[in-house]
Amino acid sequence: MRVMTVARGFALIFGLVYVVVGLLGFIKPLTDAPGSGLFLGGEDAKLLGIFAVNWFHYLAHLAIGLLGLAAAQRMDLARVYAQAIGLAYALLFVIGLFTGDFLGVLPLNGADNVLHLLSAIVALVVGFSPVGERTLGQPRPAGAV
Repeated sequence: MRVMTVARGFALIFGLVYVVVGLLGFIKPLTDAPGSGLFLGGEDAKLLGIFAVNWFHYLAHLAIGLLGLAAAQRMDLARVYAQAIGLAYALLFVIGLFTGDFLGVLPLNGADNVLHLLSAIVALVVGFSPVGERTLGQPRPAGAV
């Protein structure tokens, strides 16, 4: 039986959330995308009227989620996943401060920036600190930090 660590839990939960968001994002009624139809086309839109999104955004969410689910199988991979997500999202946050679009394919707005910053902080703590190695569901020994 594999031990569930904070890093593995992060990769599993982050992965599940991003797969679900990636799939739901293609459903047009959840966005303010123009036109009729059930599924999002190539136009930019706002998910739930808040987050700037498009089809590339959803594919990126699916890929990030699937990588998280795969990484959750091993502690070392989960740590690397958290580190990569933390660095990538910190970079996206900085890019989002200066532009509303990354490389012309990934729309970004203030809500995205806040989410990227919060995600980066959590991922960096899990990936680069001893917190990620902690075992979930077991009490820590007295005096442990």
